[in-house]
Amino acid sequence: MRMTHSFLAATIVASTAFLFAASPRDDEEKQHQQHDAATIGHAAPAFTLTGADGKTYNLADYKGKTVVLEWFCPTCPASGKGARSYWGSGDASKTVTAVKAADSNAVYLAINSTNQGKSVAEEGASSTDVITKAGQSIPVLMDTDGKTGHAYGAKTTPHIFIVDGTGNVVYIGAPMSDDGKTSYIVDAVTAIKAGKPVTPATTKNSGCGVKYASPKAPEKAAA
Repeated sequence: MRMTHSFLAATIVASTAFLFAASPRDDEEKQHQQHDAATIGHAAPAFTLTGADGKTYNLADYKGKTVVLEWFCPTCPASGKGARSYWGSGDASKTVTAVKAADSNAVYLAINSTNQGKSVAEEGASSTDVITKAGQSIPVLMDTDGKTGHAYGAKTTPHIFIVDGTGNVVYIGAPMSDDGKTSYIVDAVTAIKAGKPVTPATTKNSGCGVKYASPKAPEKAAA
């Protein structure tokens, strides 16, 4: 009996040790799963995109600066189409101006992940037209294959992601409050400039769903 009890005790201890030894890997896998999209306090997904102006834009080039990323669509009534949209109402233009006032080194980039059959040139031209008419000249980055949008988890237009000078995501959500009285973007940039934490770090975003490119159907195997 004593030997049996000793054997059982040793087995339990060994099993427990195995479970604890395996847990770090499990935690690491969970962590990777949780951060498939941009996450507050973690490094922003890297990207290199071509702008509607033909220039190349790389997030890494803005290290040390606050970067505001706005997912944008010129045909979305919440984003760029019509007088009541974020850009058509003048709210976006005021925000861009206020961001520069809060931090002259801050960078504001619009990203268009829309893929509705138009050419990149056509989509880029219509995007630039909306922003120019609003009195701004911020770059519009073309994410035609949607890889950057998916990497960030961009779901609507508009959808805002703010990256601080260390490259970490510090804000995700709507550009402003529903009543239009609070600019979450300007408040975040101001807080970063002052070395303070961004509060709130997340808000509920709304708008048109991002019209990503349809996934390619798998090729059929040859008969």
